[in-house]
Amino acid sequence: MEIIKPKIEDLDKIFEILSQWTEKEEALKYTERIKNEINGMTEFNMSFWAIKKDDEVVGVGGLSDILPAIKSFAKTENPGELKILYLDNKTRGQGIGRVLLNFLEEKAKENKYTELMIRSAERYKDTAYGFYEKMSYKNIGLTDNNMAVFSKEL
Repeated sequence: MEIIKPKIEDLDKIFEILSQWTEKEEALKYTERIKNEINGMTEFNMSFWAIKKDDEVVGVGGLSDILPAIKSFAKTENPGELKILYLDNKTRGQGIGRVLLNFLEEKAKENKYTELMIRSAERYKDTAYGFYEKMSYKNIGLTDNNMAVFSKEL
């Protein structure tokens, strides 16, 4: 496995992965944000990475500065936010998510984030919630729009 900065030619596969998990509009929004980063335009210090297995993109993850919606949940001075972490459905259970999340945590530390926060919708209760808890994240509350907030001090 290798973790890379996404390239334009990876965007179709990334969109396909995102579409397995979320609505088309959300998949388009993040694909566009990744394309913007490739082209040197970012907002909220967003950065994205793709994980490849056998030379095929099988997952995508991203970090950013924390957004105001969850800043009040932070326990440390300089929290960051995990923006997305999605894997191709056919690769679940192979340890790829763990490898990608560990990588993102290291990148967060390099960015001097002291805590990593994650918002996750209730529809991911049977998938993401358990994964984050297994990775030592604590469910610390709900946002106004009923998204669970997970946190881990780095």
